Amino acid sequence: MGLTWRDLVSWVTMVAIVFVYVGYQSGPGMPLVLTASVASAIALVLAACCALAAAWDLHTRPQRRWGLVARRITTVMGTIALVAGLTGLVAGSGRALEFLVVAVVLLWLTATWWHIMSLGSDEEH
Repeated sequence: MGLTWRDLVSWVTMVAIVFVYVGYQSGPGMPLVLTASVASAIALVLAACCALAAAWDLHTRPQRRWGLVARRITTVMGTIALVAGLTGLVAGSGRALEFLVVAVVLLWLTATWWHIMSLGSDEEH
């Protein structure tokens, strides 16, 4: 499989999520992400894009042992990110926003690791 354009898209959205979080932490410097709820909403939309781009093929193709491990890790990280994002959105929790950012970064790292580990593989699964 190897690295694809999806890895670039997921990296860009993951970096954007980190910028949203940094903007939220910096306070009034970025008026668009002044509250945890707004920052969580923006980060949640970006996280969905990142997860779809990073792990789409991991979840839609048959996998061998390491692919199944990576699939489980990304499923858990995606679930944590979703719950944290919704909590941050509804409760306005900065701590939930932190969990969302960390979960998305770990999801991205796992999917990218799996893509790198599959470089040179002639098999589709």
